[in-house]
Amino acid sequence: MRHAAFLLILLASACHVDHALETAAVDVSGCKASMLFATDLCADEVANLKWAQDFKEYPRIADLTRERLGQISQSEKSVDRAAALYYHRMVTEPKNTQFITYLLRREKEIEKKMPNFADKKVLLLFAPGMFYRDNPQVGADGKQFRMMARRMGIADGIIPVEQTGTIEENANTICEHLQREDAFGSVILASLSKGSGDVKRAIQICGNEPYFKKVKVWYNVVGINKGSHLITDIDQTWQYKMEARSYFCWKGYNWDGFMSMRAGAGAPLETPLVVPPHITVINVVAVPGSKYVSERAKPFYDYLTRYGPNDGLTLLADSHIPEGVTYASWRNDHYFRYEIPEARLYAMIAYAVEVGIRP
Repeated sequence: MRHAAFLLILLASACHVDHALETAAVDVSGCKASMLFATDLCADEVANLKWAQDFKEYPRIADLTRERLGQISQSEKSVDRAAALYYHRMVTEPKNTQFITYLLRREKEIEKKMPNFADKKVLLLFAPGMFYRDNPQVGADGKQFRMMARRMGIADGIIPVEQTGTIEENANTICEHLQREDAFGSVILASLSKGSGDVKRAIQICGNEPYFKKVKVWYNVVGINKGSHLITDIDQTWQYKMEARSYFCWKGYNWDGFMSMRAGAGAPLETPLVVPPHITVINVVAVPGSKYVSERAKPFYDYLTRYGPNDGLTLLADSHIPEGVTYASWRNDHYFRYEIPEARLYAMIAYAVEVGIRP
């Protein structure tokens, strides 16, 4: 029990304490297989993906609820098989296959010539993750993504939410920021981790307001869209809760903001989302194998495996918005320590402008 308490209290401090970001020390030098858009696969990864390919139950990604993925993880005694099933169903869904095919084609074109979208008058606004000011090395402020957009002629900015604000408070900040923004005809919202929960709530509050219609695309990157069971377990165990609250009090952080990310019945993020028709949702999710999880995510990942496959902070079943298209990154966890080709990231931005922004 003390070990579990230690893992949970780590979550409260993880975005501030300097935990290692390195990937696990796994030798992949001899891993050369390719399958389902994933490359440099090892034999065990291929075996799990082939198992997923042959598994006949739950043929659609919509069938893989958090409960079913948890049951599969237990019945197969393998969280990696359950993760492989999620990945397989995600990348073989026709709209996602089409999206990934676009990215692979466009990245090759971008390697030869970078597009410039300056004449499109597009603004990329980033809703950052929790502790984005105190822990910039994690990249929760979206600096890399914003700089890439800038190189393509897209203006960028960061929405100044409170780094430990509640979902409700930060959602209102997002609405107010968009209401004041009138210099651009089209806005791409990008959000990371808890920032996606903030955007989800903003859409529920003001998504149908006239000023929100300028938002054409939402990039939901490893979004905590339905909360995290880690935070729920802290809240429901007095010892964990006391330790975590003491830490937040000591650092001057907003405890209510942390609790607003809990999962389960009655939680702020459990409420369903209706995406307005003018918004194209682009999900970027991480699907790690257990031996590839980064040092930072490892204790949280291990704890969450009791509920099923996860990315180190949220369950895979909760990590995407179903109405959108999804890019699933094999091996990566919540902190994306395995490199995605730079040209592919540029292609994701190009997709937002060329396909996502509709008249």
